[in-house]
Amino acid sequence: MTLRAVYRSYGGENTKNRPPYYSKALALLSFVRTTSLASEVDVVFVNDGPIPGDRLEIMHRFGRVIQMSDRPQGMRASYRFALRLADQEGWSDDDVVSFHEDDYLYSADAFSALGEAIAQLTDASYFSLYGDRPDYADPDVRSYHSLPRAWAPAPDLTVGDRRWFNRPSITSTFAARVGVLRDDLPIFYQCMRPFRRRYLDHETCLLYQACVPYSGIELLTGLPNDFEPSLRGVVRTLVLAPFRIALNVRARRQPEPHRLYVLTPNEATHLEHPVISPDQDWPAVATEVLRWAETQRLPGVDPVRLRKFDRAQ
Repeated sequence: MTLRAVYRSYGGENTKNRPPYYSKALALLSFVRTTSLASEVDVVFVNDGPIPGDRLEIMHRFGRVIQMSDRPQGMRASYRFALRLADQEGWSDDDVVSFHEDDYLYSADAFSALGEAIAQLTDASYFSLYGDRPDYADPDVRSYHSLPRAWAPAPDLTVGDRRWFNRPSITSTFAARVGVLRDDLPIFYQCMRPFRRRYLDHETCLLYQACVPYSGIELLTGLPNDFEPSLRGVVRTLVLAPFRIALNVRARRQPEPHRLYVLTPNEATHLEHPVISPDQDWPAVATEVLRWAETQRLPGVDPVRLRKFDRAQ
């Protein structure tokens, strides 16, 4: 079994609400630090368009670099490209592939924890180092998280003193057993069809866990908080109803649930307010990452900026 880490990167930025210590360079450095501290990780960087030279130099030092094209193709295109890599490169069904976006911060132990879970949690098919654990017994919480009535979590699993819990869904930063992912790829593609610029990651995870997403009126209105009370919402409902029926059919045809498990406390976080994990002192982790990068003499790490960063924490 080989752990394959696929890091999708885009050279530009967006307008998300970031913490003051955020940068794509920091996210990349934290990723290469945790993968280099773990054992036997095959790292592949998938670049959607041009990447700044200092980041590109780091990528070449710590893994293989695949350039999708000279111009950015977009989030959906890079995600589909990454999902196809297992077949394109002939990876074994026994391997595990982890997919990573370029705006996450990782602790030093993140990949070591992932490797231990992969080896010992045979009932888990998908893994995430990030994700909160709401009280799903609370109806308001279930509604806020757009949970279908059929969702019920499987029991927690443990590896040493680390606990993993079954979560209904996660975004596109996750790990999967390659054989399971191959079986479930039709679900991923089906959940990309109704929109041009987005994909239904929540429904994707529900389907591969054999959870029927919609019941009754939800076939028209969608999951809780999904319906838009407007003319546009009505039109959207009419367009999406056949698609929702097809998703229900696909969920019922899932031979067995492929469970998604999330590590708690989290060993990674999405660097966006208000969804930054409360489980770690992330500014302190950022400082550790920059200090490590300085000892490695990696490009883009300015000792003067690092001292200013330390004083700001």
